[in-house]
Amino acid sequence: MKMLASSLPSQQAGERTLIDAVHLDYAVTPFRAQKFYELYYPAVKRPLTYGATGYAFYRSEEDPDLFVHVSYWEDRAGFYRWWYSQEMQSMRVTVAGLHGQPLLPKWHTILERG
Repeated sequence: MKMLASSLPSQQAGERTLIDAVHLDYAVTPFRAQKFYELYYPAVKRPLTYGATGYAFYRSEEDPDLFVHVSYWEDRAGFYRWWYSQEMQSMRVTVAGLHGQPLLPKWHTILERG
């Protein structure tokens, strides 16, 4: 039986910590995808330096103007340190005119991963 996140039991001593995933969905303005990719790519691995346990950066095949940056966190505070860091604030300013606004992080709880 699968449990919904809202019905998860409290963690017992020795149990695995739940992991949170945060999605950053960039709906890039048409004909600007390559420029966005080149400017944003240096930020892709940076969450690891703030405590992320992993990341993914991908582009939709159905909508080539949609880029998604996912990072995995055991502690949301690490994400916020990265998100509000000077380097990420500068990155958001650099790519601001290339994608739809606003860019809001979307949180997900990983219930199981392989």
